[in-house]
Amino acid sequence: MMFGMLFALAAAQSAGGVVVEDTPQIGIATRHARCIVRQVGIAPAAAAARAAKVAEATKGCREFTEGDFTQGRVMLGDRPVNARWWGRMRGTLDAIEADIATAIVQPKQYKIIWELPDGSRVDAYNAPEPLKSVKLLTVPL
Repeated sequence: MMFGMLFALAAAQSAGGVVVEDTPQIGIATRHARCIVRQVGIAPAAAAARAAKVAEATKGCREFTEGDFTQGRVMLGDRPVNARWWGRMRGTLDAIEADIATAIVQPKQYKIIWELPDGSRVDAYNAPEPLKSVKLLTVPL
């Protein structure tokens, strides 16, 4: 039983992507991920240059996203989110950044797509219905 759970966990981690299960976090997470891949553009061929480009894009996009929170522009309904909620969001942002850094391995341009709960994949924001959960995937164009 324990072996089966470990195997399932390993398979999920090797598949790539980040699951976002909180509806308000889906938009923030998607915008952050898209910001990073847009800033990277076409990834450099050299591994060191590619890593530096991803790190630079990640830093700039994270500063922008954190600035939105600091300035009170991240809202739940009509109220700014509290620090505790944002702390959970930071964990999601960290996971997205790590996943993108791992996914960008070729000198190509990348984009963010959603894997829906039923396993189908669509362009971000192109889901047929309101969602409570998506998996963000970084894929080459």
